[in-house]
Parts: sequence; C-alpha cells; structure tokens
Amino acid sequence: MNRNMWWLLGANLKSDYRVIIVWLLVNFSLIVSGALKLADLYNSPETLDQLLTMLRTPMMTAMFARMPELSQYTVAIVYAAIMLPIMAVLMGLMNVQLVVRGTRQMEESGETELIRGGVTTATTPVLATIFEVLGVNVLMTMTMGIGVVIIPMHGATNGGAILFATLLGTFGLMVAGITLVLSQLFAESRSVNAIGYGVIAVMYVLRAVIDVRRAAEWRWLSPLNWLESARVFADNRAGAILTQGWFAIVLGLIALALVNGRDINAGLIQFTGRGRQRATVWLRGFTSLFVRLQARLVLTWLVGLAFFGAMFGSLFHEVGTMMIDNPQLTKIIGAQLEASMHHAIYRHFLVMVSMFISFLAILAGLNVMQRFHTDTVRGAYDLLGGMRLTCLKLYATYVSGAMIVALCLWGLAFMVVWFTANMVLTVPLDVIMMQQALVGYMPNIAVFIAIAAVLLGWAPRWFGLIYGYAGMMFLMAYMKNLMDLPMWALKLSPYGWTYNVPVVNLSAVRGGWLCGLAVVLLIIGYIGFKKRDLV
Repeated sequence: MNRNMWWLLGANLKSDYRVIIVWLLVNFSLIVSGALKLADLYNSPETLDQLLTMLRTPMMTAMFARMPELSQYTVAIVYAAIMLPIMAVLMGLMNVQLVVRGTRQMEESGETELIRGGVTTATTPVLATIFEVLGVNVLMTMTMGIGVVIIPMHGATNGGAILFATLLGTFGLMVAGITLVLSQLFAESRSVNAIGYGVIAVMYVLRAVIDVRRAAEWRWLSPLNWLESARVFADNRAGAILTQGWFAIVLGLIALALVNGRDINAGLIQFTGRGRQRATVWLRGFTSLFVRLQARLVLTWLVGLAFFGAMFGSLFHEVGTMMIDNPQLTKIIGAQLEASMHHAIYRHFLVMVSMFISFLAILAGLNVMQRFHTDTVRGAYDLLGGMRLTCLKLYATYVSGAMIVALCLWGLAFMVVWFTANMVLTVPLDVIMMQQALVGYMPNIAVFIAIAAVLLGWAPRWFGLIYGYAGMMFLMAYMKNLMDLPMWALKLSPYGWTYNVPVVNLSAVRGGWLCGLAVVLLIIGYIGFKKRDLV
C-alpha cells in the first residue's frame, strides 16, 4: 500500500459522506424506533404472548423471521429475531451502493484511468474501497450497538447488543465482498447493482421459504438463516460472525486477485460489443438505443421477479395448511366457515406478497430512470448534440421507459404468483381477489415513478433520495401491524393509500385521483427538466 491509496480513500470518503450520513441516520432510527415500539407495546407477558402468536403464523414468518424454539421469551429476543433480517438487508443494500460507487462508477466516469496514470497499482482503487467499507461498517456496528443499548428492553444485555450489531456488521462486509467480486466480473455498474441487489433479495426469499416450510436442513443456503441461528439475547451464539467474517476476507482477496486480470472499463465476463458495425438496421434513434442499452437490466429484473413470484406463489400451500393442521378448529367452525377463513387468510397473505413484488418493480423502474445520470456522467449528451432530440423526447424516453418497465414487471411477476399458487392449491385462488390486487397496486407504482420524475426534472443530483424514501415508506407499510403505526404516517407515501389491497378493494375514486396525481407530478417534472441545463 502506497501513500496514494490513503489519498484516494480520503477522496472516496469526501465523495460518499452524504450517502454514509443518510444510511447512518436511517439505520440508527430504525434500530431505536423498533426497540421503542416493541418495548412500549409488548411490555407484559400477555401482550408478548399475543405478539408471538401472530409472529408464528406463516404470513408473519415469511415477512419477518421464524421465532427461535424457546421455553421462555423476552421482548429483546423477539426484537432481535424480527430486526436482524430487516437490518441485514439494509446493511447489504448500503454496501452494494458504496462498493459500486468506489469501483465501477469511478471507472465509468474516467476517474480510475486518471488515478492509474499516477504512481498507483491496479489494486489501489479496490484497496481504497475495501478500507472505506470496512470503516463504514465498523461505524455502523458501533452506532447500532449503542442504539440497542440505550433503549431499555426486558431481557436485553450488553453482550447480546454487541452480538446483534456485530452480526449486522459482518453481514455487510460479506455483501461488500460479493459486490467487489461482481465489480471485477462485469463491466457496467448497472449490471453489478442489479446482481448485487438480486443476491440480497434471493437471500431474503430463501429465508422466507426455509422458515415457513421449517426446512432446517436447508438453513445453510441463506446467510439470513445464519443470523437467526445466533439466537441473540437467548443463547448468543457467535458462529455466524466467524463464518461471515471469513467469507468477507476470502471474497476481498479474490477481488484483489481478479483486478489484475482485466483491463480498465472491462470485466472478466465480457459481453458482445455494441459498436456501429454490430448495430442492427432498426437501431437508428435515441429511443431505440435506450431500449437496447436497458435490455439486459430489464431482463435481469424480469428473471429475478419471476423467481420471487414463483417462490411466494408456492407458499400459498403452506399458508392454507394452517387450517388443516388444526382439525379441532375445523370441526368447531364447520366446512363453510373454514372455506371463508381460507379465503381471508389468502387475502392477507396476498397483501404482503403484493407489497414486496410491487416494491421490487418500483426499484426496477427507478434503475431505468437513473440511466439519465449515467449518460450525463459519460458525456453522452455531447455526442447526441447533433441529433434532432428535443427535451420532451429525452424526458419522455427516460420516464416512460421507467413507467412501462415497472408496470410490466409488476404484472408479469404477479401473474407468476397467481399461476404458481394455483398449481399448489387444490382450489384455485379467487379471480376477483387477484384482479383487485393486480389493478390496485398499479396507481401506487405510477405515483412512485412520477415522484422520481420530479426529482429528475428539478434536482437530478438528489435522485438517490427516492430510493431511501421508497425503502422507508415500504418498511413502514410492511410493518404497520407490528409497530402499530398511525395512518397519517402511512399516508405520507402511495403505500398508505393501497396498503391493505386486496383485503380492502381500492375504490375507483381513490385509484382515479392517484393516477391523476401521477400525471400532475409527471408534468411538474417535465417543466423542471425543460428549464434547466442537461448537464
């Protein structure tokens, strides 16, 4: 390591400090607010038993985690079981973002080429990124540990708090290691982002399936199940820390070895070039070029969402066995009421599935719209200056592309859920219920994309805030029952107006004004886009 590596590390921290501060505040606030809510709402044995009864249902198990098998529970044990998977996902998302910013995005902007022109080696940018994510994860670990300690919870100990925070820190480092390897394999930041986020999502869905089906023999497949095996505040098993730490070290060394085997702006897995000599006849305009460049990203999201849809659809069978596993209840309520309860259970489970799938579709649309920033950094608009390209066409291409991708992916993934669920159930799901869910979340998706369009038009440098906003609002709606959140807080986002679909049908009036709001926001975004400079 030479002196220039430390200068580069300082430059990276200066460039990323806003992102780091935002993640620090988000993680700390979630840790503290979760502890406060649980300690306040479930501070007696009776209320804690009610919570455990709810959390042991397949729907809540898939949503959060499987409760450890214990003879006695405390608020701290339940808190750790619920929060570990959620916070691990957030830590993973943060590390993917930081690693991509320090590796692939720097190469795409030409910064790495300038750095390599000095007294540096090929591994210098990777080393600087490693030290950055190491420092940030240590800071996050300390902050989250303090957040758990300062909130009085029955059953909480300092040792458990340290284990809780360290598990999250090492999980983040492991995801950073995975992303570092991906950044050497693929030549584009959007590919690394899509696959990195996809890996985290696969971990979460695998955890849900393994927990709901109680397949203990498959728990090694998902690192999120490793976190569950720690049984924080109960047994405090630290094995997962060592496993995740070793994975992080090995993956970091692999990334350092791989970087010497590739050229700048290239990946070890190289796809066919897109030069003029390879272009098809129909590839003549900006819009068609945009579609071609985004095709791989959309295909990746399509495969991922189809996979998640199939996984969630297969869980409907497990949800339905809640009634079968309780023959006494079936005998008491009768067959007719049993069928009605089956229908109600499926509706509530579909709420959770629809929210998760729609959130992923929104992220896919935001990824498509974020292409504007990449094109700006690369100087694409200087090359396009000679074309007859209006601001309206430019804006419409990015925004309509994001809107179409988000809505189409939502529809396709939902149809996969529907088809898979009917495959595993003896009685098909109610058609009206599925149609209500399919149509009910479309205005929600449209409004999110329209909010992003406003940022694109008026404050493109702050476009990344839409990811934080969408993530926070999704978590608030996702955890509404557990945290007893007020309706006014939920209605700060589109999810607050569609959060209970299809248990409650979205009225035509509400759906209409949500669509109208999306149109108004799109127009506001275009006004700002037209008034400002492109770069």
